[in-house]
Amino acid sequence: VRQKDLCTYAIGYGFKPISPAELRQAEIAKAAIIDELAAGSDPISTQLFEKAQKIAMTALSQMDPHRAQLIAYLLAHDTVGYGPISILLEDRTNLEEIEINAPTNPIAVHTVEYGMCQTNLRFTSAEWFRHFINKIANEAEKELSEDSPIVDAEVENVRLHAQTRPYAQSGGMASIRISGGKAASISFLLNSNTASEEVLAYVWLAIDSGVNLVVAGAPASGKTTLLGALIGFIPRFKRLVTIEEDIKEILFENNFNKYGGVSVKEQVINSLRMRPDRLIVGEIRGEETREMFAGANLGIPFMTTMHSNQGAPEIIKRLLAKPMDVDPRTISMLDLALYMKQVDIAHRQLESAYEYRWLSRAETLEGIDINAENSVRIEELIKGGLLNKEALPHSKVVEAYAIKKGISKKQAVRELEKRAKLLKELSAKSASEALEEIQEYEEAL
Repeated sequence: VRQKDLCTYAIGYGFKPISPAELRQAEIAKAAIIDELAAGSDPISTQLFEKAQKIAMTALSQMDPHRAQLIAYLLAHDTVGYGPISILLEDRTNLEEIEINAPTNPIAVHTVEYGMCQTNLRFTSAEWFRHFINKIANEAEKELSEDSPIVDAEVENVRLHAQTRPYAQSGGMASIRISGGKAASISFLLNSNTASEEVLAYVWLAIDSGVNLVVAGAPASGKTTLLGALIGFIPRFKRLVTIEEDIKEILFENNFNKYGGVSVKEQVINSLRMRPDRLIVGEIRGEETREMFAGANLGIPFMTTMHSNQGAPEIIKRLLAKPMDVDPRTISMLDLALYMKQVDIAHRQLESAYEYRWLSRAETLEGIDINAENSVRIEELIKGGLLNKEALPHSKVVEAYAIKKGISKKQAVRELEKRAKLLKELSAKSASEALEEIQEYEEAL
């Protein structure tokens, strides 16, 4: 798979259509692959793919070698892969999503660098669309059919959502989200201009102070990438527990996944029994949010992400409303919200940071009313990707860090400035080198 231009993703640029004679030979070669592999296939998918190609090449030995090689490649994907889907998945590090709006329409992809592009790949029929979608779904023991016309499945860093009639009027649609190829490190955040050294130093101070933190933003705004990178600021001697869906977007040793009948809510409850120093939830959507805030009320700080296309007050409204339904008595455990924004196709930015001061925690006397007993005052410490330095002496994060370390707020601000200088130096180093120096800095405190 290669990029033909800015708007077309093409397989075999300049590829001459398969002639009727070649098609007949291809059908014979495909039958040979099926017959030979049915006798006993290799369990390793890459070796199985290579074996299918080799069988096809033998069957196509009378054909022009270059044509035989390309047709054998396509046949291998058609028999042991997911057809056009697995062709595109070969380039997964450059793709974020594969989009199928109708079974026989050209497949579209969302690329990391160029955004949405149309490919010259498509399914030949609705039957073949369901066949290849079900090859993915079957790995999660699910099936797209008349009895189950909507399927959600997660396998091998791929998240599949597919629908067929009567819900998909086109006859079938699918969205395949791709994870695992995105860099999640402090160096990546700096070098991609996701956040400046000063902004990251502020967030680093927030994490060290133990505040509860939510990363909010619209879909594909870089929330999970930011959260995964920020884990690098947590001292390695701390006990962390991460909880996420089946797909592993946040890689960490003590990782709980939602398998089988175990919900994210149940895993949050389970994690609280482990006495973690910090709980990290990949994304909050429903009842697990209430349990996470209840845990914070018991002294277990959290970091998480949530969907929101608006800022600070709207984040609170979403948390209080169903299906999250956070108890109004524990909503005041929210200390800091980081808001991510997709600036353009390839650039995400930590756009804003909001600190919350609550009446119920004796942090403020006035603000926006939440209920009869509580109100909140919201302060924007980062705006347009820039840190408001003038507000730092009155920052809740700075104050929390000063109290925790037993120092003055002026000293806490100087510590933030010291960390910003260190991060500027680390931006020129590799991800592993930067992480090691951050950890050494933490251990020396």
